[in-house]
Amino acid sequence: MMIYFLERLRKFFKSIGKKENKINNFIRFKKFQKNSKDYLVNTDFIPSNEINEKVKIVASIAFFFDKDKINNLNKVCKSLNNISNQTEIYIFTNKVSSDQEEDLKNKIEVDVTIKVIDEIVNSRLLPWYHINFMKKLYEREEITHFLYLEDDILIDKLNFNYWVNSRRILKKFNLIPAFVRTEVNKNDEEIYAIDFVKKDKLKFLPKIMINDNYYFINHTFPYQGMYLYDRELMKEHLFGPSSNPDCGHGAFNENYIDTRMINLDLMAKANIGLTYIDVPEGFFSRMTLLYDKKKSSIDNICQIKHLSNKYSNNKSWFGNIKIRDAIQ
Repeated sequence: MMIYFLERLRKFFKSIGKKENKINNFIRFKKFQKNSKDYLVNTDFIPSNEINEKVKIVASIAFFFDKDKINNLNKVCKSLNNISNQTEIYIFTNKVSSDQEEDLKNKIEVDVTIKVIDEIVNSRLLPWYHINFMKKLYEREEITHFLYLEDDILIDKLNFNYWVNSRRILKKFNLIPAFVRTEVNKNDEEIYAIDFVKKDKLKFLPKIMINDNYYFINHTFPYQGMYLYDRELMKEHLFGPSSNPDCGHGAFNENYIDTRMINLDLMAKANIGLTYIDVPEGFFSRMTLLYDKKKSSIDNICQIKHLSNKYSNNKSWFGNIKIRDAIQ
């Protein structure tokens, strides 16, 4: 009888735990509503506007050597090189043979620097080796933007223009322009927002009201497999708690305990950056997507391609929500 009672009690508390996130998100949204009038911008906004100021980007890519993945890596590097002729690309890889390193150099069609990490404590730590290197690069004041990404994420010039133009608006709100990773399903040829595991309800999401054409939407699935920061954001990241792999855990600092970060694996946390650090009251994170009000969908310009296409075309927890249905 006692065991039966304890089992019922366990299931009851487990069911409450499942609803906790929903309750917390609703509380955050109600806090947003109290101050929603402060998030009205009402300005002309063209996200694709060409960036006129000088741009110098440094990009770091973690690549655990796999000859079958070099083709996608090459596409990523070529696209980054097209954003600016001042782009510097650094590829961090594990210890490889001289033949493998030469093969990698030959198959990347643009100028890159390969950083071989000879002695990795564990392969899952490879994405974290870019942090100290970025700290050294940060000392070079001519660098305007810092980019870290996984080896199969393609960002193009329109994506970059969107980020810079959006940052000008979002900066005063302490928010950051976001991207959403997408894949094409081979069966229905539809585009899927792979990191949305459920559909978000537009009316329950915090918004920055731009004009009759656009919102910036603060959604509940901000993971994007990369980060793009200007100097101000990069300084906050590199010299703050988010650059520590233990950030989010009580063992690091109880002031930064966050269940969303605890549940991220070590490799994913390397690109989560400032997502959950110093979040404005009433917002789920600091990341906001551009939403086209007339099309009732996430705008194309903030969509980035996940070239491996492995989620929407295989049975998975991810890759089941079409981009046009992700925020309704």
